Amino acid sequence: MMAEGGLLDSLEGVKDEIIRQKVLYEKLVEEQAQLVKTNSEREQRTKDFKDRFVKITEGLEQAKEQHLETINSQKRKHDSLKQEEAELLEDLKGTETALEEQEIKEAEVEGATNVNTVVPKREVVFRGATVATGNPQPFDVKSRIKYPMEGGTALITFEDEIVARKIQSLQTHKVTLEGECYITVEAHPVQLTVPTLVQMDTRVCPRSILVSQLPDMDSEVILDKLEIHFGKRFNGGGEVASRHFQEDTRNAVLVFTDDKIALGLTQKENHEVSFPKKSKYKVRVTPFVNGTITRVETEALACPRTVLLTGIPGVMDADCLQDTLEIFFQKGSNGGGEISNALYNPPGQTAVALFEQDTGI
Repeated sequence: MMAEGGLLDSLEGVKDEIIRQKVLYEKLVEEQAQLVKTNSEREQRTKDFKDRFVKITEGLEQAKEQHLETINSQKRKHDSLKQEEAELLEDLKGTETALEEQEIKEAEVEGATNVNTVVPKREVVFRGATVATGNPQPFDVKSRIKYPMEGGTALITFEDEIVARKIQSLQTHKVTLEGECYITVEAHPVQLTVPTLVQMDTRVCPRSILVSQLPDMDSEVILDKLEIHFGKRFNGGGEVASRHFQEDTRNAVLVFTDDKIALGLTQKENHEVSFPKKSKYKVRVTPFVNGTITRVETEALACPRTVLLTGIPGVMDADCLQDTLEIFFQKGSNGGGEISNALYNPPGQTAVALFEQDTGI
């Protein structure tokens, strides 16, 4: 009985110890859970602190960059203002220089107004025709355009624009030669570069004179007599550096070595010069005006009645081939019509066609 009682006491003690250890275990588990929770909260606070630190650091970096950008922007504005100031000073100097040059030009123009005219006189007569007033016409210059032709090409000018357009639209043409032989040529429009605006700066040449109202004789004889006459100091002249005869206007230009000669001769204006078979002949001396082109505007213009033929081989004499081309393109069955002009340039040769206003080649 005693043994059994001691065993029971021992079992009860073990049981109580188990319960006590269980309570301790649960307490430890609870404490562990609390520690885990506390650790998690600390980690979260640490993460929050790190995030705030990163944001504050980024904000500081952005503030620093904005500050630097503001400084750089102010520096750029300062440099720009300094540049503008320098440019304004440069413009002011340029304006002062331009004013000085303008004053010089005005003085030259004022001196030039003392010259009655630099245009040679021409005889005119009233033919009885009148025009309406109120619409002033612009100054017109007759166009003379040089068109370079390659070898193996031809220019055909028709009397009717419609025929030229038809020939161009057909493009390829088989031109029959002798027998059953033929050549194939291509038709293209002719594009010309035409000036639409020309501006010039003109000035009176101090050492040159323009001599007009000259007699009708050989140009070299005229130049010789003018050089002899105006080369003498007795006639108000001096040493002649060069001379030139203008075939289109039949005027002469003399250039002296001394700047003072031309002014004296133009002030007198009318001079009597000895020419062969004429005792004395009165010529007119005016200042020679030279010009420099300052502005040119052009446009591409298609010649309406002229067709360019290419790919023409040199299979026969040039004149015979040109006649063959004219005969072929005159026939209505070939799409052609009446031809006002034609020009053929054989292969291996160069030629220049001259176009004038309202004309063909």
